Amino acid sequence: MNKVRNGELTPMFFGSAMTNFGVQSFLEKFLELSPSPQPRLLKNGDILSPDDPDFTAFIFKIQANMNPAHRDRISFMRICSGIFTKGLTVYHLQSGKPVKLAQPQQFLAQERSIVEEAYPGDIIGVFDPGIFQIGDTLCNEKNKFNLKTFPIFPPEIFARIQPKDSMKRKQFEKGITQLAQEGAIQVFQQKTLVWKAMWLV
Repeated sequence: MNKVRNGELTPMFFGSAMTNFGVQSFLEKFLELSPSPQPRLLKNGDILSPDDPDFTAFIFKIQANMNPAHRDRISFMRICSGIFTKGLTVYHLQSGKPVKLAQPQQFLAQERSIVEEAYPGDIIGVFDPGIFQIGDTLCNEKNKFNLKTFPIFPPEIFARIQPKDSMKRKQFEKGITQLAQEGAIQVFQQKTLVWKAMWLV
């Protein structure tokens, strides 16, 4: 177990989800092997304990258009401390505004279920009105915590893209913005120099 916790050894399980063989035993063993929620590092260098009663979470994934019938946008957050309850109003640190987290959901394959309560270490999805970005912190408005953001890795593949149809430039820019917000791509823009003509009289 020490080698497993140190990342030197990986447990292996055999089973079949189609015939429902070994699935239950795998899930039970997975819960047994999984580590408990770990403390999180704050931007000021302090440590946030998962036992802290104040609610804190961070956005680590954004996924748009998960429901083909609706143009929805789901942000996945991991709870770091406190207890989450359905309809909780939290403070969005980056925008400086309170946000009500309505209809929190958990996903298992194609199934969705409404979450009534969640605890540190749990991951839930909330509807995103377009204000969340990866690495954002959600916390209690009275006791604000600023979690340390994710490292941003430099890209290895570059491409210059442009819309084929200039009449659809707005849709093109909106799609690029959504992909960047989801973390799928990074957008770099080349600076353009604007020259002003000066007339001497």
